[in-house]
Amino acid sequence: MNFDTLTMYWRSEVSNKKKPGSRIGLISNILKRTRKNNTLRYLFLFRLAQYLNTKKSFARIYAKRLERKINLKYGVDISIDANIGPGFRIGHLPGVVITGHVQIGRNFFIRQNTTIGIKTMGLTEYDLRIGDNVSVGAHSCIIADTLSIGDNVTIGAMSFVNKSIPEGSTFYNAR
Repeated sequence: MNFDTLTMYWRSEVSNKKKPGSRIGLISNILKRTRKNNTLRYLFLFRLAQYLNTKKSFARIYAKRLERKINLKYGVDISIDANIGPGFRIGHLPGVVITGHVQIGRNFFIRQNTTIGIKTMGLTEYDLRIGDNVSVGAHSCIIADTLSIGDNVTIGAMSFVNKSIPEGSTFYNAR
């Protein structure tokens, strides 16, 4: 990840500026918004940790330390190794868990107390893929070693997902 990619993530997730302007104006807007909102502050620091994790030695060590610190402070467990596209949004921070073995597309929206994880520890390869424009309801659990969720999928609250979901679907567990 380079600095331009980082600012693109910040622009889509933290800033409310729609028109491209100066980089200084963008950073000023982001810092102003992060002071007022815990979720935006978390997303800002999370993307910064992901950026630092792509660098060498000391920056990488600092990124892991920053990951532990922000995950503890904000009550989440989102790995900086997770590949999450731009437009990542979190409804409420507490209880969100995302493994580092997942690949998530653009405009992903997740709500509180939701887990995206692996089923079996120690495998050499995992294939968890979530498409673009996916929304996951509160208290949901997505657990598998190999799983594909298509684009434009809505997963209802308190759903348990362990099988693939085709694109354009709405998924929920009936009582």
